[in-house]
Amino acid sequence: MTTFPDRITVNLASVLTFGAFAALVLNAMFGSLAALTFMFCGMLLIVSNPARSVDSLRRWWFVLLLPAYCILTALWSQYPTNSVRYGVQLMFTAMVAVVITGRLSTATLMRLMFIVYAIGVVASVAFGRTGAGGAWLGVFGSKNAFAAHIAVFVLIAAALTADRDSSWFLRLCALGGVVVSGPLLILAQSAGATLMVLPCLAVIVLTLVTTRLSQNQKLFLLVMLAIAAAVLALVVLVLGDTLLAEVLEGSGKDPTLTGRTDLWATGLSYIAERPLQGLGYRSFWVIGFAPAEELWAMFDVPAGAGFNFHNTYISNAVEIGLVGLAMQIVLIYGGALLMAAYTFARPSPANALLLALQLLMILRSFIEVEVFFEFSIRSIMGIATFIYALAGLLVLRRQPSTPAPHLSHEGLFRHA
Repeated sequence: MTTFPDRITVNLASVLTFGAFAALVLNAMFGSLAALTFMFCGMLLIVSNPARSVDSLRRWWFVLLLPAYCILTALWSQYPTNSVRYGVQLMFTAMVAVVITGRLSTATLMRLMFIVYAIGVVASVAFGRTGAGGAWLGVFGSKNAFAAHIAVFVLIAAALTADRDSSWFLRLCALGGVVVSGPLLILAQSAGATLMVLPCLAVIVLTLVTTRLSQNQKLFLLVMLAIAAAVLALVVLVLGDTLLAEVLEGSGKDPTLTGRTDLWATGLSYIAERPLQGLGYRSFWVIGFAPAEELWAMFDVPAGAGFNFHNTYISNAVEIGLVGLAMQIVLIYGGALLMAAYTFARPSPANALLLALQLLMILRSFIEVEVFFEFSIRSIMGIATFIYALAGLLVLRRQPSTPAPHLSHEGLFRHA
């Protein structure tokens, strides 16, 4: 916290986090400067309070096991230089995520994310363009990237609208964000993003409803939701393929998810060859590697254009095997379960947002690859959610009779 004359106070951690997030979220606008800006802001964030940074990294060292393992895959990787290079970058990204949780409250993080994502929305409305198929691209490279941005934005806006601790102006802007997000999702022509964002919005609404319920009423609601989730999971397991085909047909989409099922079959074949260790971190989609070149040509994608298997589990298991994938699953699903428990115990708009974002990550993980790789805000938020939730539950366990406020930069916990 830096104080200037005339009582103007600047929270350095907030400013640096804003800069880092803006670079990542708006990388389509920043181009090659995005990674440099993120690294600059991230490094300043770490060194601006070295004692607290070291304490956070020491406390949550185990979340760094994943990037460490990615670096380790260089020992058997077919492209060891790639594995080391990108593994180190992932390690830095994870370290920034850990440090952020020790410097910013969840509520502050929510407000910063709203401003960053709102900039992308405003820029897309003002300077956006349409793609070849008529879908709105905004300032992003594809309709999927734009739809993903709007999906996250509407969740942030919905949570912020309900945050009584925020200023009325910010809440009014958030309400406007909720209103414009619907038409923008329609313009993006992404049925998947629209379908996935609805249950995430429901999570936020249900969380806010529980603030008015007694403990017994909360427990009853939790049991009913668990039963509903079990029934839904059973339906998906039994009729999932049929339902998916009907939804895709009704929305005019390709039943093969634009060839993704063929990609998945190819990825599974490589997992079967090296199931435990994989081919090495970031060692499949490499220019000159024959299988990757064949898939790029098959799907008419320029070589080296950043293609993937469009499934988090298949894509990552190909490169880091089932061992590395298990670490990722712990962070993804462990973070969701821990945040669900913490949100149930301490419902708040910020906690509801983190839970909704984690659910969105899980839903998208079956058709996209958002985590875990370097300079990725979704990877940062996945790690941060795990830590925020675990830290909150640990405080509740130590002080069961005292309300646990949000994680903060002024101490382990404090109201934002």
